[in-house]
Amino acid sequence: MQEKQAIFDHRLRTPEPHIVALLAEIDGIRGEFKSGLRMTPQAITNLKRSTLVTSAGASTRIEGAKLTDEEVQKIMQGLAVSKFADRDSQEVQGYLETLQNVFDSYQTLPLRESTIQSLHKELLKYSTKDERQRGAYKKKENTVGVLGPDGQIARIMFETTPAYLTPKEMQELVEWTGDAFDNNRFHPLLIIANFIVEFLKIHPFEDGNGRLSRVLTNLLLLRAGYQFVQYVSHEQLVEKRKDEYYIALRKSQETFKTEHDTISPWLNFFLAVIKEQATKALVYLEEEKVEDTLSPKQYEVWKFISGIGEASPSDVVKGTGILMPTVRQGLDRLIELGKVKRIGRGRGTRYVKL
Repeated sequence: MQEKQAIFDHRLRTPEPHIVALLAEIDGIRGEFKSGLRMTPQAITNLKRSTLVTSAGASTRIEGAKLTDEEVQKIMQGLAVSKFADRDSQEVQGYLETLQNVFDSYQTLPLRESTIQSLHKELLKYSTKDERQRGAYKKKENTVGVLGPDGQIARIMFETTPAYLTPKEMQELVEWTGDAFDNNRFHPLLIIANFIVEFLKIHPFEDGNGRLSRVLTNLLLLRAGYQFVQYVSHEQLVEKRKDEYYIALRKSQETFKTEHDTISPWLNFFLAVIKEQATKALVYLEEEKVEDTLSPKQYEVWKFISGIGEASPSDVVKGTGILMPTVRQGLDRLIELGKVKRIGRGRGTRYVKL
């Protein structure tokens, strides 16, 4: 354990100046979000449900599933999606229920090996091919690689922890992480980043490691006070940067057990995603504040312009069905609030979202 502690401590002890600045920026946004959260219960419920759908779709697609968000939505509603293989639907259903559990119960889900194994079991609950290995550490070796057109591993990215060492390394990782959190030894985002990159290096289960790592990311962020993760999908942002995701992991993990052990590539990627997630959440909050200060029709004008970025008054009339005098009143109000600006005069006047 002392050897692992020394390695992990070394990785996080002196973060680069730009990492320190990024951590401060994320925490600043988190503070704004927390202090300004005044959403209605219905708005909160709707955003969480949307996040569950996009997260389940994105996380399973990263691992090769094909279901769109619309099809994930149908599964969430209890509707059958027959045109895809059962496995895709099984994995999505498991992810939906596991992430819902994390959103609802994160305060009572401490980071323990038993918690990790329980979440893995829940994640693969509907996966018939994984029935024997649900919740159990791997009994045979696995590798992380790039899949070829035939679905087989075409290139190995890195070797994972041998099966016989997995229980030991998982125990060391969980103990170090718990101690680092309990004693505030490092910034929580640094601790979480190290946990995830090391978890994926160990690859403790025969299958489901990538999906579980993202469930655990949500869990650890929520437990550390980053509540905005329930309103913006972490998984969707990772999916959009899938190539960067794998490159950052590989560049970090290939340094492990060398004299140049570092997680800097992974840390840069991970924190960039968290910052984007926090920023998007703040935008949702600002939109909610705008709604509180506008009449229903004025809000319709705002939503229309927000959706396309720029519009003339006649565009708004055609797009919303609202009468021109009311549209002009709404536009004047949005200018007062600093949400749009007027460009041009006369018939060429247009309004641009700020």
